[in-house]
Amino acid sequence: MKNHIFLLKRVIKKNILIEYVSSNPTGPLHIGHGRGAAFGSALSNLLRKCGNKVTEEYYVNDQGLQTKILAESVHKKYLEKFNLDTSEIDDANFYKGEYIDELALKIKTQKKDLYLKIENESNFINYIVEEMMKDIKATLKNFQVKFDSFYLESFLYDSSKTKKTKVNEVLEDLKSEHSYNEEGALWFRSTKFGDDKDRVLIRSDNQETYFLSDIAYHKDKFLRGYDELINIWGSDHHGYLPRVKASLKALKLSPESLKTIFIQFVSLIRKGKKTSMSTRSGEFITLNQLINEVGVNAARFFYLAKKSDQALEFDMDLAISQDKNNPVYYIQYAYARICSLEKELKKREMTFDLNEGINNLEKLQNKSELEIISFLEAYKSIIEQCYKNYEVHPICFYLRDLASKFHSYYNSETIISDDQISRNAKFALLIGIKRTIKSGMELLDIETPEKM
Repeated sequence: MKNHIFLLKRVIKKNILIEYVSSNPTGPLHIGHGRGAAFGSALSNLLRKCGNKVTEEYYVNDQGLQTKILAESVHKKYLEKFNLDTSEIDDANFYKGEYIDELALKIKTQKKDLYLKIENESNFINYIVEEMMKDIKATLKNFQVKFDSFYLESFLYDSSKTKKTKVNEVLEDLKSEHSYNEEGALWFRSTKFGDDKDRVLIRSDNQETYFLSDIAYHKDKFLRGYDELINIWGSDHHGYLPRVKASLKALKLSPESLKTIFIQFVSLIRKGKKTSMSTRSGEFITLNQLINEVGVNAARFFYLAKKSDQALEFDMDLAISQDKNNPVYYIQYAYARICSLEKELKKREMTFDLNEGINNLEKLQNKSELEIISFLEAYKSIIEQCYKNYEVHPICFYLRDLASKFHSYYNSETIISDDQISRNAKFALLIGIKRTIKSGMELLDIETPEKM
């Protein structure tokens, strides 16, 4: 109980790149993205705490058809702000939702009539993407998620600093034996490397596919010299992994160095009813809305408390409750109670000696005290398990159970004893609980208030 886990000794320290969230900048982050954000940041904390060098990266899809549709969606609303007729614009596939209208109004306010006629479509698309990314970055910051790098897809097509773009380099790498032309399109022979069918790299209309960009992006990740690459993807990308691994084999890179973790879907439960979502129609609950309703701490804990590959039903009513049924509240309350006991001790002008208490833990002999001591000693194995399995939910379970054991102890025992030896031992136990809660909650990026 004397030491907590900061470095795991038997572990080879690695230089790790972890990519997560990477939501298309076609709308605000919603509650589904929130789960990946919470998991990615907590896993990064764990990997870093265990001695690894960790770089957190967000891949920004700022190229392609969807960003063009986003810009057109915003531009239509922008024109309507000037009472211009837009009835001839086909908006069947446009993005809907309040955020489109809000962005159009923002552009009118800041840029006046500058974009009534778009002189350069590419510049306008870039501007819209930048505005969307400002919103996404602000949400991530509010949610305690801090990326080291935002990697733009457009960088893969940039030839200003090199003779060839990174995409063109990949096309050359895959030429002849690994690709072929058919029906006007360029195909990658991915079946040669274990995929279930060959994949298009360049369509018959000469447009590059997202897959081609992803190959170039993954190649660039490997060339940056990391020991391990971690992708955190939504569960709808399960079928995408074989083609990515096939491309790595074709490029003679190491698929074994790529670890992919899939995050299952989130549904919101409010008053017992499930909420459905669609980004295109604008029917979704944003991560900002969730944070405003339940707070960052509850949102992060509820996201992290279930195994990432299992579907999550986020119970809004439970998340805002302030009783023992709400695990994050229960854990924070345990921490605050211990802080209160320390203050009460000072108020009574009494002291305790932590080192003496640790050396006299054998004085604690009742069942609940022995259970807590044993449970605290299990913390290191929990962290080792999480590190080995790339998971964080066991930390949530552990902290919940530790808080429960503490509250039972608090309610059944007299903590502030007149006997100095007994008081030293009991407060040493409390400090062990407090530090363990603090350590675990820091890994989850959840606050531990001293007063509640």
